[in-house]
Amino acid sequence: MTRAPLGMAARRGRLAGALAGALFALAIAAIPALAQLLPGGTHRRNRNAPIVFQADEVTYDQQLGLTIARGHVEISQGGDVLLADTVSYNQHTDTVTASGHVSLLLPTGEVLFSNFMELRDHMNDAFAQNVRMLLADRSRLAAAAARRLNGNRTELARAVYSPCDLCRKDPRAPPAWELKAREITDDHRLKTIEFYDATMDIDGWPVFYSPYLSEPEPSVKRASGFLIPSLGDSSTVGFHISTPYFFVLGPDKDLTLDPRLMTAAGQLLAGEYRQRFGDGILDATVSENYSNVGIGSNSDVASQWRGHVDATGVWDLSDTYLAGFQLQRVSDQTYLQRFGFPYPVLNSEISRAYLQGFEPNSETDVDAYLFEPLQTGLGDSTQPIVLPVINRTWFSQPDPWGGRWTLNGNLLDIVREVGTQDRRLSLGAEWDKTFFDGIGGKYQLMASVRGDAYWVNDLSQLSNPDLPTAFFPVNGMPAKQPIGYNYLTQRVFPQAGLTWSYPLARQGTVNTEIVEPVIGLYAGPTSGNSHLVPDEDSLGFQFNDTDLFRPDRLAGYDILDTGQRVDYGLKFGLYDKAGGNYHALIGQSLRAEPNDFLPVGSGAEQRLSDIVGRVVLSPVKYLDLIYHFRLDKATLANRSQEVTVGAGPANLRFGVNFLLEPAQQPDEAVTLPTTGGSILLGKREQVTFSTQIHLTRYWSLAGSETLNLTNSSNLVNGIAQPQSTSNSLYATASAIYQDECMAFIGTVTQSGIINGDVKPGVSVIFSVVFKNIGEIGGTVAEAAGGGI
Repeated sequence: MTRAPLGMAARRGRLAGALAGALFALAIAAIPALAQLLPGGTHRRNRNAPIVFQADEVTYDQQLGLTIARGHVEISQGGDVLLADTVSYNQHTDTVTASGHVSLLLPTGEVLFSNFMELRDHMNDAFAQNVRMLLADRSRLAAAAARRLNGNRTELARAVYSPCDLCRKDPRAPPAWELKAREITDDHRLKTIEFYDATMDIDGWPVFYSPYLSEPEPSVKRASGFLIPSLGDSSTVGFHISTPYFFVLGPDKDLTLDPRLMTAAGQLLAGEYRQRFGDGILDATVSENYSNVGIGSNSDVASQWRGHVDATGVWDLSDTYLAGFQLQRVSDQTYLQRFGFPYPVLNSEISRAYLQGFEPNSETDVDAYLFEPLQTGLGDSTQPIVLPVINRTWFSQPDPWGGRWTLNGNLLDIVREVGTQDRRLSLGAEWDKTFFDGIGGKYQLMASVRGDAYWVNDLSQLSNPDLPTAFFPVNGMPAKQPIGYNYLTQRVFPQAGLTWSYPLARQGTVNTEIVEPVIGLYAGPTSGNSHLVPDEDSLGFQFNDTDLFRPDRLAGYDILDTGQRVDYGLKFGLYDKAGGNYHALIGQSLRAEPNDFLPVGSGAEQRLSDIVGRVVLSPVKYLDLIYHFRLDKATLANRSQEVTVGAGPANLRFGVNFLLEPAQQPDEAVTLPTTGGSILLGKREQVTFSTQIHLTRYWSLAGSETLNLTNSSNLVNGIAQPQSTSNSLYATASAIYQDECMAFIGTVTQSGIINGDVKPGVSVIFSVVFKNIGEIGGTVAEAAGGGI
């Protein structure tokens, strides 16, 4: 046996050693060419790495120009390893051959096996028999023969591919799935793999055949071509089929076109454009459809053009500032739900342009907003157009007394097509300090002052229904409290607050207990709020446990948390050595006098607030309970509750969520400016159950259902309308199979919600994912389903 680095003598003398070195150099040079037999192979060898070979015997025939290495031949360089029983090089024909238990190991993890390999024409052509390949991701590929032509094209004859592991008990059993083809070609110049007469077998049974398939090489991250089609049937859109096409427009941008054919909703064309810049990103989705627009239970409305746009972009202007936008517009209120596009959480399409800056001691926000409501009866003409709102905040370093200053400036400009025009300038300063006494008490002291100036034009109850009716004429009669609808108003509001807490702890052998009383005193003038200031940004306040011990409990600037009040509460904590922990908070607020500007039913509008609190219980690792509540101050009746329970380990997890919201009071009704009607939301009492179960190594189940526990209705123009068609608002159940090479997901969904031409119903959807091939999915059945 001889083992030597390149250039050292082998066992046949100096001349044979030189020729043997040439053999090994040629064999090593052939490794990248052999690697090209792997589909998509792009392996490159380090030519400067030392070459090492090993063989039982090396011979050279000068007359034939033939160098042969026999017996346990091993040639390696830089992580490339070629093993064979025999390797030979013919100088006259420029041919390298390897035979007998040939194995090629690459540093990228791929391994190629063959009985015989041959390379010629300066390694541009290669041929191998009985090829078997183990890829880096443990996928397997086998072919009766493989050849490489002109250095850029690989052909595999009678090939079989599968990423699935073989059965340990019976390796001869068919894999979970495999793809067979009469021929597979890989054009390295076009970076395209083509399959001819391709058949997919699942568990040994043929389930799919195509005379031709193509896909990009694995090294290609993006390539133009058709994506997986989908099809289904729905009472909302009828039978539908979609075949998206993906265009690569450049290394930094692409376009996906998604045409959809529907028997009951015309045709729809959707497109998504994406582009990445050196300092930003752009993503835009648009769609267009020509169909009828259902209103309530009436869907016999003349067809019209419909569509939507949803675009976002953000760019870094510097290390400190960035700018971006969000554009959301839709033709009508049910379009998104009917055709399965994402629906906004706040029931409104929001368009925004913004500039943000983050400096070490300051923050800057400049925003412009445009709103499009998706609630019945609300139009665009009375919606605020924010042009712009500017907020600048500055934070100081600690002063000599240990306190910190915060300075804030805010500028708002709101215009409307119909309704109030509102401009606001606000300047404020706040000083905060935290200190401790000698017995463990903690004090948080704050003092602030804020000045606001408003310039109001065209004051209107159409756009601001919270304004007093006395300001405006009613039924032709003059206003009871007439005011000018164009005016300037201003206010100054100082406030001071002190929060004290004193944690008491007792450490036992098993548990540690903590009781912490907390008291907050806040004082400011009772004046400041005025109906001359339209409420644009302080709507929808509901008192809860997170509002305790906060000087200003209202969002925005327009409504002030005026007057003097005391917040008091008690915190509890229990920690055991086994890892369990328990937390609780209960508290209340007492005001010197009511604040008439807080919403009726919010729980804090009167002198004595409702009782609020939370309970968090985690007795063991696999059980969590969170409970938020608001109790009526007089009767202790439940005014608002939310319970969340999570139980079980990761493979057997259950969850429950309960929500209770009181019905809106009559003076909380929302006026519909375009119709003059009103909406008054009824009581909400819902419970959601969810579960996730791992049955076996590969099978799991998941499901959830939201139930409506009340028969409460919404009042639309004084007429009661049910919130849903059944007690079940939404339910879904999924069966999931996933192994190392494929995944199957089957989902059944039920919806009881009615919204215009979106109807309640049941849908059955499936999706199948094959490793390294892609996803095949679609709706196989729908009964009175709502949307695609």
